[in-house]
Amino acid sequence: MNTEPLQTDEWCDRCAKRFTELDHDISGDEAQQIAHDVHAFERTRAMGPEGAADFVAFEMSHPGRSRIERRSVDRKQSQPLPKNILHMLTPGAPGA
Repeated sequence: MNTEPLQTDEWCDRCAKRFTELDHDISGDEAQQIAHDVHAFERTRAMGPEGAADFVAFEMSHPGRSRIERRSVDRKQSQPLPKNILHMLTPGAPGA
């Protein structure tokens, strides 16, 4: 099993391919743009490209879905999670 992280272009190509498999009405260009948007999020970028596409498609299929948040500041491994992260993870919490 290859544990090397994927290069951005390869990750986005595989993610876009999965989006076109999930939605036959989407164009290749649209799928590429969405894949790049998904890659920009730390949460989905940490997933495999196909898993990220499946996750986003699943989340978007639910009308009452929670927001997928982008971090306002890059988090380094040495830094603790910000105290206000709970509002990002808890639907209905103050600030959500």
